[in-house]
Amino acid sequence: MTQLVELTNTVPTPELLDAITSAQDLPEADQPRAIRTKLARHQKQALTFMQRREEGWAFNGKHPDVWEYVEHRVGDGSFVNRISDSHQKEQPENFQGGIIADPMGLGKTLTMIALTASDLMWVSLARRGNNEFASVGQTLVIVPPPLLGTWEEQLTEHVEPGAFSWCRHHGNDRLITTNDAHQPTIILTTYHTVSAEWRNAGESARSGIFSRRWRRIILDEAHIIRNHNSQMAHAICSLDGDSRWAVTGTPIQNKLSDLATLLKFLRIYPYSDKRCFDADFTNLWKNGQANEALKRLKRLAGCLILRRPSTTIQLPERRDLLCPVEFYPAERELYQDIRTRTIERLDEFLYANNADTVRLPSYVNVLQQIEGMRMVCNLGLYYRSRHDFTAQDPSADTTWNNAMAQRALDLQLEMNPVRCKDCKASLDVAFSLLGDTPEVQGLQQALLSQCMKFVCPECVFRRGGAPPVCDHTPVCPFAPVSISAITAKEAPEPAAIEFEGRDLMSPHEMPSKIKSLILQLKNLACDTKSVVFSTWRTTLDVIEAGLKTEDIPCLRFDGKIPQKERPNVINRFRHDPTCRVLLLTLSCGAVGLTLTVASYAFLMEPHWNPTLEDQALARIHRMGQTREVTTARFFIRDSFEERVMEVQEKKRKLVTVLLAPHGQGEGEEEDVGSLQFSI
Repeated sequence: MTQLVELTNTVPTPELLDAITSAQDLPEADQPRAIRTKLARHQKQALTFMQRREEGWAFNGKHPDVWEYVEHRVGDGSFVNRISDSHQKEQPENFQGGIIADPMGLGKTLTMIALTASDLMWVSLARRGNNEFASVGQTLVIVPPPLLGTWEEQLTEHVEPGAFSWCRHHGNDRLITTNDAHQPTIILTTYHTVSAEWRNAGESARSGIFSRRWRRIILDEAHIIRNHNSQMAHAICSLDGDSRWAVTGTPIQNKLSDLATLLKFLRIYPYSDKRCFDADFTNLWKNGQANEALKRLKRLAGCLILRRPSTTIQLPERRDLLCPVEFYPAERELYQDIRTRTIERLDEFLYANNADTVRLPSYVNVLQQIEGMRMVCNLGLYYRSRHDFTAQDPSADTTWNNAMAQRALDLQLEMNPVRCKDCKASLDVAFSLLGDTPEVQGLQQALLSQCMKFVCPECVFRRGGAPPVCDHTPVCPFAPVSISAITAKEAPEPAAIEFEGRDLMSPHEMPSKIKSLILQLKNLACDTKSVVFSTWRTTLDVIEAGLKTEDIPCLRFDGKIPQKERPNVINRFRHDPTCRVLLLTLSCGAVGLTLTVASYAFLMEPHWNPTLEDQALARIHRMGQTREVTTARFFIRDSFEERVMEVQEKKRKLVTVLLAPHGQGEGEEEDVGSLQFSI
């Protein structure tokens, strides 16, 4: 029997993000005439902030700014850095732009579109003054591939017809020239497109999108360039533009240097130079002067970062529920069998007499066995995998190949970021969800060794064909892997479902968790729409079969749906009253979608990364939602899923154990024993 339990939301805001939250009570800018959607108060305030920032430095102190001009006597003064209190005679280089860091759901995309539309108001005034040369200029918007369609959809929805135009510069849809006076006002492209053009043409190239000075450059999900040593960051920072905007809900993800890369892109003097940033911020932090570093960070944020809390807007109430489910007896028996085998694999990992090369097969198998335990919680008796029903000899053939490497990387990314052994850049599951489509997969071929050493695509490119090596003798083999969830998740999943040619299943065949979901969907009103998220397509396959049995229409949105067909799926879900349920994989549904037509969201299993869950649920609880929202997280009682939920709270220690098969510190075996106990 299923029981719903009210959840208390207790996720704290990171201290560094607290430091940059802005409390400015800004006046509201005028609504741009080219925008037909009425802007909310906070969006008009953001427009005021951006219009001020695009005027350049406010040396007169009228508005908070990094630099201020202080006159010591008539005709003699100096420029004072209000962050560090340093002085200089030379006027700082001009700076226009900033960082929009509002959290998910506050309508940042519409706000940035409104900024571009506000240029039209200026042009109209200029032409009234007989300035025949007044023009809007072109705005370059750089986004992850999943957001290309989102931007086009938002432009179509919010811009008055004929006010201005836009186009893509991506894949096969590339501009021949960007200097044509008849080119669109907004050009949409992707990070990897910019990086590829910069790489192919050479670092000093002045061709394509690098051949002109843009009116404005906007980075959406700007934290993607946080690794300042990356080729992508160098390419993005090489673009020339009058104004520069970084849009990201997480300008600081793991460390202060994340912000430093954004400041380099913005070209804000003197902090575009990482050495100056380190001197005024990072080094203070490292030297025990954290309070002073925080004070400076707050002063800097008050000048160029706009971040308001999610409570800035009043959304309908959201109820977050836990939905525990009991296994059927036969399912529990299968689960216990796989659990026993998993503990055996852990024993091999823990007590192997030989060194790393013997321990490794057990380590990889442990990850697969743990995922198998999780999948049984969803699929029940429909779960089948050769990994769980054949005894695995640690000495058996475990040749490292592309498929095994990809599987190992996917499992690691689900649990924790991986770090490049060469440049130390980190890759997490959120970044992999924003990876590019196959058109630019030449940039996506990273390498993973049998000893789990990762080399990012850019370091592979820098090596020029020289093979990487690990610290072991003999050297472990490396295999190519994709870091894009768009393509990586297309690999066959470890579980197979046998319907014996049938599309339907009888109610007594349904896995316990899926039966619980369908019972809840049946109890909802006919005009209520729901979205169902799962990590695995196989789970969605079983859910789809169960829904067909109950005559509940549904739509699918996963990695097998071609990119060009995805907008049609979303539009049908929004406008077809008979389509009540949308089934999504987290790899496709956690970013870039607005699904406010739905008021219920179901997560079929806990994910190692709670941020990914939050992103998925934000698809329905955001601006535009008019109904009360209910979210439900399913889990099986007395199963490893409860451990995953604990990991969401205390994740780092456990994941460090799972991802360090070669003993990166003392106490490894004790920690692995703790993992064994938790299973």
